[in-house]
Amino acid sequence: MDACLDVLRPSVQYVRLMWCDASGQRRCRVIPRKRLEAAAARGVGLSFACFWLPAWGDSCITDDPAGMPVGEMRLVPDVTATRTLPWMPSHATALVTMCREPPDEPWGCCPRTALKRVLAHAKQQHGLTFQLGFELEFYLLRKPDAQQPGGGGGGGGGGGGGLQQQADVPPPIDQGTYCSSTALDAAAPVLAEIVSTLASLDVGVEQFHAESGPGQFEVATAPAEALAAADALLFSREGVAAVAAKHGLVASFLPKLLPGAAGSGQHLHFSIWDEQGSNLLFHEPPRPRAFVFAGSEEPAVPGLSQAGEAFMAGVLRRLPALVAFTTPSPNSYRRMQPQCWAGAYQCYGINNREAALRLCCTPGLPDSANCELKAFDATANPHIGVAATIVAGLMGIKEGLRLPQPVTSDPGAMTGAVREGLGIARLPATLGEAIAAYEADEDFQAALASTLGSRTLPRAFIATRRSEWQHFGEMPLEAEAAKLYARY
Repeated sequence: MDACLDVLRPSVQYVRLMWCDASGQRRCRVIPRKRLEAAAARGVGLSFACFWLPAWGDSCITDDPAGMPVGEMRLVPDVTATRTLPWMPSHATALVTMCREPPDEPWGCCPRTALKRVLAHAKQQHGLTFQLGFELEFYLLRKPDAQQPGGGGGGGGGGGGGLQQQADVPPPIDQGTYCSSTALDAAAPVLAEIVSTLASLDVGVEQFHAESGPGQFEVATAPAEALAAADALLFSREGVAAVAAKHGLVASFLPKLLPGAAGSGQHLHFSIWDEQGSNLLFHEPPRPRAFVFAGSEEPAVPGLSQAGEAFMAGVLRRLPALVAFTTPSPNSYRRMQPQCWAGAYQCYGINNREAALRLCCTPGLPDSANCELKAFDATANPHIGVAATIVAGLMGIKEGLRLPQPVTSDPGAMTGAVREGLGIARLPATLGEAIAAYEADEDFQAALASTLGSRTLPRAFIATRRSEWQHFGEMPLEAEAAKLYARY
């Protein structure tokens, strides 16, 4: 167990055992440094029911057996996913494996273990590995006065589960617009520290800029192996939130925060690699040509490999059910609107930012070819969302699916008749519709349960999210955002 202590810097006195639960919230238990070896051997106890706490309050879900407050898992720190916190050098964070019998028997609903199982299946059955990157969009808000009612925005009920009364969403740091240099100047010290903090957490940053909303910014992370990328997304959220707090701000990743302002996604970029080291999403640059309707014999995307095409087609086909895992909150669907660059329609395109799936590549760099899934946000558990996406893609490979012709214009600007003729459907407009789409897709349910290695994980995940839909479904945006802005 010496390796556990070897990863800690001398300054570290406390270790946060961190997990992301079914509602997408980051939670942690804290142990003194001297207890790390014991935690690695025997874990730290946590009720199974705590993983299924909904976003509306700390209360067990009641319509699924997984929510019963009986039995416990053991939180076992992962040495490979341990980081010293740059903003608090006396603390380190270790992501955990949730175990029944530590350290070798993971709990069937552990999200990191579920993703590991999916990745092992993809490797063993198809010879495939994945590289992922994310676009983190967030608002920087001026921290409310802690003396005011609801100050801090994070007060939650205890065992009763209700949220305390919250103040309104605090004002953003500025009123900037997309890629505004003045907006960037206003937040430059914060953003610079965010980038350096993420580097200290072993998270690469490709670029950052001001986004469309007032006080909204985006940080794009560098591609990494799938498990490491999902881990890095949690470290990134922690880092952004901590640096913002250090500067007297609140960073909110909530998908839809302000009426009339841009929403925040965490778009997932993925590339697929075979055992020879080839990127299966490599494709030839699009050429000007006449519009081609779906069903044409012309190749959908010249140069795209058969397996890469089938994987994308699998994700595309399962999108109505898949979004229950990748945009899984009631608030998510306030962002997923047509003509908002959020991918509200079930279609794909080459550099079409209104398509739910965007195939893209940096000119002159064929290995950079990747697919962007826009329907992914910070209310998702990243490991579960990524796992579900890969399962959908692998179904496409197993079924030998083909892509239709890419959509070359804004589907939201088409008439309903044109969309119908092209086979373009609106994705679920509410979480309730997404849950219904998932429950109607028995093949996807079976594939998830088989590949994740658990029937309980997807079933109880949906039960948690159904609870949130019942609680928030009729709530006005302003009230919902006021309750949740500091939780995400």
